[in-house]
Amino acid sequence: MKNIIFLFLALFVFACKKPETVIEPTKVISANFWKLDRFADIDGKTLSQNQLNSQAQALFGLDYEFRDDNVTRAKDRVTKQILNAGTWYLLENDQVLDIDILGFKGKFKVIEISKDKMVLQAENNKMISAGQFVNMEFLPAL
Repeated sequence: MKNIIFLFLALFVFACKKPETVIEPTKVISANFWKLDRFADIDGKTLSQNQLNSQAQALFGLDYEFRDDNVTRAKDRVTKQILNAGTWYLLENDQVLDIDILGFKGKFKVIEISKDKMVLQAENNKMISAGQFVNMEFLPAL
């Protein structure tokens, strides 16, 4: 009898477990300012500075804001001055991030979006000299 009660209690406890909250990618993206942490190849190897052109290197000095009204802004990390503005949209069931901002424009494949990291993949668009694809890893800017 004790075993039946114990089994019933165990099933009840596991059945009452809270379901994990799924946060929409648009809310995660717009909750943070983001900074580019690194460029990497698709195998995860960090690209060196000599593999990046000056436009790609300039992206490191900016913080990116993706507001929930689909406005995006690039701010100088030191002066906090807005240098560029444009739009952003998640497309294709949140699998593509379309960014339209001067100096950082394109449709980027979403590899990962979490509150701690955003990884976007771009086809080689002359910003780098390595491989056909490049991953851009962003971290929250504090």
